[in-house]
Amino acid sequence: MDRPRPSTPPDAREAASAFGLGAVSGPVVPSARGELGRIWRLVTDRGTWALKELFEPGPGAAEAATADVAFQERALAGGIPMPRPIVARDGAALVEVGPAADRRWVRIYTWVELRGRDAVAPLDEVASILGRLHALAPPDDRPIDPWFREPPERARLEALVERAAQADVPWASTLEGLVPIVLETTDAVGRPAPEPDDRRTCHLDYNAENVLVDASGSVCVVDWENSGPALVEGELASAVAQFAAQAELVAPFLRAYAAAGGPARLRDRASFALTAIVDANLVETYARRALQAGDPEDRERAAYWIGDIAANAFTLERIDAWLEAARDAGFG
Repeated sequence: MDRPRPSTPPDAREAASAFGLGAVSGPVVPSARGELGRIWRLVTDRGTWALKELFEPGPGAAEAATADVAFQERALAGGIPMPRPIVARDGAALVEVGPAADRRWVRIYTWVELRGRDAVAPLDEVASILGRLHALAPPDDRPIDPWFREPPERARLEALVERAAQADVPWASTLEGLVPIVLETTDAVGRPAPEPDDRRTCHLDYNAENVLVDASGSVCVVDWENSGPALVEGELASAVAQFAAQAELVAPFLRAYAAAGGPARLRDRASFALTAIVDANLVETYARRALQAGDPEDRERAAYWIGDIAANAFTLERIDAWLEAARDAGFG
């Protein structure tokens, strides 16, 4: 995006009308901001809702939204704790609202009051929910999105290192140290087949930013828009990297996952292909955004995430330690 993002909410009245939520009865206030969108708290005479503004949905976003709603409803029916997606009166999950000069894409979810983004979900519950989700996940014959199976080319990452150095940005040396690690890891784990026979629908963004604790102390899984086809083995490996980063946590995580019916196991370095490839794509995306995004907040957030990824880099040493812990626990 080549201009700052609006600081005002989308057209709440049009959104409430489109989704059949009743009359707006209070101010629409920002609640959370992600990389791809922003959550606004919307109050109507029928309740409180999460109005999710999507910044730049790509081609096919409407069809993808319909598909992820179907998966969310399946997860809800299986007891996965999460907000309920609300579809518009015409059946659409993604709706464009606002005047011609300020059209925005929005979705609606039931509102969940969270304790705070610093509240940590219990490890066994995080693993158990993922196991249950994988157990109910349906086969998915759609092609896996390239974001999850194709890392950026070496030359593109190295060019970004040079651009950052030339621009003399504060995070240039961080990126320079991070890129060789990313390249080594992606080379070592290999590439998954583009259309493996055993792919299922997965959440594909199952991390600490999206597995939260609500006001009652219960775990709640949010941000389902990325859901799509993948190997459950790859999503399990990513969850281990995110939630069980210390090797001694791997065994209890995998035990809770398996006890809940989770079907995946960690076999070898290739199990972490999705983890490493997504990490590499994030590094490229954040570096580009930090260098050229028109919105200052976007540039600041991107620079922060480069530092965060570098501080928690998925090195081969860490991957091998996770695999060893899995084998020792009988889950390799």
